Amino acid sequence: MEEAREERKERTGARHPAHQATLFLEGRLGEEGFQSPRLPRGLQVAVAGYALSQPEEHRGEGVFTLWPRTDEEGRLTEAHVALKLKRPMEGPELVVHGVLLHADRRRLVVVVQPKSGEAFRIVLGRARGFTAFLEPRRAYRFEGALRGGRLLAERAFPLGKWVLARKGGRPLPEPIEGDRNPHLEGRRGKGAAPEEAEGRREEAQRPAPPGPEGPPKPPKEARPPGEGRPRRDPVRVWRAPEEEEAPGGLGLPPPLPKGQVMGLVGEGPYYLVLRPQALDLWWPKVERFLPEFPRKYEVRLYPDGSRAVVAWDLEALKVWYKRVLRG
Repeated sequence: MEEAREERKERTGARHPAHQATLFLEGRLGEEGFQSPRLPRGLQVAVAGYALSQPEEHRGEGVFTLWPRTDEEGRLTEAHVALKLKRPMEGPELVVHGVLLHADRRRLVVVVQPKSGEAFRIVLGRARGFTAFLEPRRAYRFEGALRGGRLLAERAFPLGKWVLARKGGRPLPEPIEGDRNPHLEGRRGKGAAPEEAEGRREEAQRPAPPGPEGPPKPPKEARPPGEGRPRRDPVRVWRAPEEEEAPGGLGLPPPLPKGQVMGLVGEGPYYLVLRPQALDLWWPKVERFLPEFPRKYEVRLYPDGSRAVVAWDLEALKVWYKRVLRG
């Protein structure tokens, strides 16, 4: 019963455990920024979170928490250093919680939807030997590492079962690793393991037992002379499965409180969101004050007509927003 309720929650988009994408690396944070020999050369690393709001407590050498972003091949393209761990690191180097959008032989495309903030996609390569079948549209916890500038998944857990185990409600679920997904074994019908589906296909292809003779079949129409059967292409082409559509929330700004058309939201990065109803009155003022914003920022336009100013320094965004309101 509990498993059925968890599956219904995943399908209907009900409350979910906090999604995240976190990389733990040794390095050094100083006034010149963050440096680590593990990061690709030339990668830009911004400072965010507690490392930005409380810099004195997080400078120096140690193990740091980073928020990574990737390209479509899983290569690390951007990272934000958030804080320095106070205790020695225990556990995997890479942790990603999210909904699996697409899976093939080489990569896993995961949608990460934080509790607040904008959803984003992160692509993980499959580590060598990790070929287990994973079901799209389900939430997983992926564990892995940074190898050669790429984020690689080495194992996975069903996210709901893993969270229940962390809360003490159940034992830790068996990991999905290698070529085995123990959470699909013994299941029937939709979503069964590929080996079971293959067995059902073989059974379906067996000749049916002879039944009672029916009325004679009409003779086949003769083919025109010179027309033979169409030739089959002897080359069989394997095509990767098409990616499924992204969830409806992807590509939309973080939600504002009910009835509000403009305001600050997010937990890093931080957003000043303007809904379409507020653009005529407030967007000209926002544009007028943008050159005076003291930190790095981005302006994002969304398909529903909303706009947002995105920054990684919350205090600077608050001070600047007050100036916009005062006009």
